[in-house]
Amino acid sequence: MQVEVSIPDELAQYFTENNMPIPSPLTGIGLIDTGASITAVDVSIIQQLGIQPVGVSNVYTPQGSTQQELFPIKLAFIGGPPITINFSSVLGSELINQGIIALLGRDVLSNCILIYNGTAGHFSLSM
Repeated sequence: MQVEVSIPDELAQYFTENNMPIPSPLTGIGLIDTGASITAVDVSIIQQLGIQPVGVSNVYTPQGSTQQELFPIKLAFIGGPPITINFSSVLGSELINQGIIALLGRDVLSNCILIYNGTAGHFSLSM
């Protein structure tokens, strides 16, 4: 699904109060990942927005465990009802080489109804 990634509202307010330009949002494909406990955004997208890390998290993958930085971001879903989420932290991951800019984890899905119809090849996501 199409998503838009931008700086979170609190950071935008800080930029405005300090006469700093607000970076333009970036768009791309977000992939629903029911196996991910936390949402991840491509680190190159986060760098383009100039967002600084707010922490570190241990991440467990089939290749083993590693540490990844956490970043505050704002994510909007494009092409449907206007749904926007301000995250206090998401993982900064390398995703762009897979053709996506975000993995939508269970931190998002826990607030949704996801219906996947494999035989018809479509899904429905509502909040």
